[in-house]
Amino acid sequence: MLQTEVVQLEERVQRLIAAYRQERLEKKRALQERDRLLALNAELKRRIEGVVERIRQLESDPNG
Repeated sequence: MLQTEVVQLEERVQRLIAAYRQERLEKKRALQERDRLLALNAELKRRIEGVVERIRQLESDPNG
């Protein structure tokens, strides 16, 4: 009976370890995705600012 409980505990520990590793992997992927999206957002912001600046220049150009 004790041996059966030990085996069950070992199996539970292995499942917990596997779940912990999976959670760490998912967290790593989520952080990578967040970083990718932040970089994309920054690039889009720079592009939009450039377009806005060009529009302002065109609006203020007396020859336009």
